[in-house]
Amino acid sequence: MFLSFPAGFGWKQIRKEVITMAKIIKPNPALLIAQLQMMSAALTKYAEQYVPVSPSKADIEACAAELMNALQVQVQTAGVAEKATKDLYATRDKAIDLLRRMRDAVYAHFGKSDPRIVEFGLDTLKNRRNRNGNDSATPPAEG
Repeated sequence: MFLSFPAGFGWKQIRKEVITMAKIIKPNPALLIAQLQMMSAALTKYAEQYVPVSPSKADIEACAAELMNALQVQVQTAGVAEKATKDLYATRDKAIDLLRRMRDAVYAHFGKSDPRIVEFGLDTLKNRRNRNGNDSATPPAEG
C-alpha cells in the first residue's frame, strides 16, 4: 500500500520526519501518509499480539487512502484549490486524531519501554539518571 508522493516530498525527508512522530504529529499530509502507513505495517506485523479496538487498523488504512486521495485532488485541481484544501485539512485533522489515539493505545498496550513500539514509529522511554549521580536507573538493593 506504499504510494508515491508529490514533487517536493523526497522519501529521505519523509523518513526523517516520520521518526519524530512520538514527539509530535506534524500536519504535513505527505508525512501523515507515511506515518499512517508505518502504523498500519506495524499493526499487520503484530496482529496476533495486539488488535486495537478503536481506532482499528481498517480506520488507519482508510484514513491513509482518503488522505492520499485528498492530497492528489489538491495537487491536480488548481481551479478548485480552496475546496480541495478545506477537504484536505479536514482529513488531515482526522488523521492527526487517529494517530494520536492509536499512539496512546499502543503505549498503553506495550508500555513506553518495549522495543517493539519503534516499529509503530514511536520512541521508547529512555532510562533516567538518579539525582545522586549514580548511573543506574534503580537504587542499589540493601541487605
